[in-house]
Amino acid sequence: MNENIVLLAVFVSVLILSFSIISIVNRRREVYRNIEDARRPRGMSRQEIDRFLGSGNEDIRYFLEVTQKEDANSTRMRLVRAGYFKPRAVVYYNLIRLLGALAIFLIIQVFVPILLPEVSTLLLFVVSAVMAGLFYMIMAMVLESMGNKRTREFRKLFPDFMDLLLVCVDAGLSIDAAIDRVTREFLVTTPDFGVQLSIINLEIRAGRPLHEALQNFAYRIQVEEARTLAVLFRQSQELGASVSKTLRTFAKEMRQMRIVRAEEKANALPVKMLFPMALFMFPVNLIIVIVPILLLILEMLLSLSPQ
Repeated sequence: MNENIVLLAVFVSVLILSFSIISIVNRRREVYRNIEDARRPRGMSRQEIDRFLGSGNEDIRYFLEVTQKEDANSTRMRLVRAGYFKPRAVVYYNLIRLLGALAIFLIIQVFVPILLPEVSTLLLFVVSAVMAGLFYMIMAMVLESMGNKRTREFRKLFPDFMDLLLVCVDAGLSIDAAIDRVTREFLVTTPDFGVQLSIINLEIRAGRPLHEALQNFAYRIQVEEARTLAVLFRQSQELGASVSKTLRTFAKEMRQMRIVRAEEKANALPVKMLFPMALFMFPVNLIIVIVPILLLILEMLLSLSPQ
């Protein structure tokens, strides 16, 4: 009895010591990772930002050309939505699709006859063509998914943009200077969103009104709040209202809308959890309840002796 208690105490001590060591190591590793992430430049440098916001930017020119002339479902437009602003992105994308489909077709044609010699040539050709076509379609779906992902990221970053813009306006900057300051900050931290904001600056410099630049911005990032902000700026300019009050009111309403959306998702969660629980947990519980009874009945039937 004493030996068992000693062994149990040793086991618990070793378990606590191991857990403590692992926790310390993981914590230090996380601290070092955060330090490295903080030191690593995530966006552009100041010189790159000045050059990027200057005139003659070919990437921005190509972006504006695509958004103005291309259809929403075209390959160039989907590549732009996914974050590829280079003119050669279309060539690389189509080349990857063709080479990937061709590679899958050749792999199936070469290796399947070695593994399954009895497969007919016609069936092998049909399967190879179908798999190559599936890869071709999957690449388009992946590109569309990347664009939707960037849209969700922009929707998450838009409240931060509003808060920074409100702080700059309250500090005494004009709305154009505030947008330029916020753009530079986002180009350092999150370049994808900063590129979209930099287009606003370039359009304002070219003489386009602020509300039209914001409408184009809302069209590019597909965020409804940005479209509402453009309408508010237009109304404030027409009525001569204070920009600071407009931003503060809109930021407050946007926070309330975020709370309402969060409550909607929380209320919809029980309904969404009903089907997985019924599919995975109910059969398990049914087995746990019924199997012991079935075993008892089976044992009782086997113990009965024939008369």
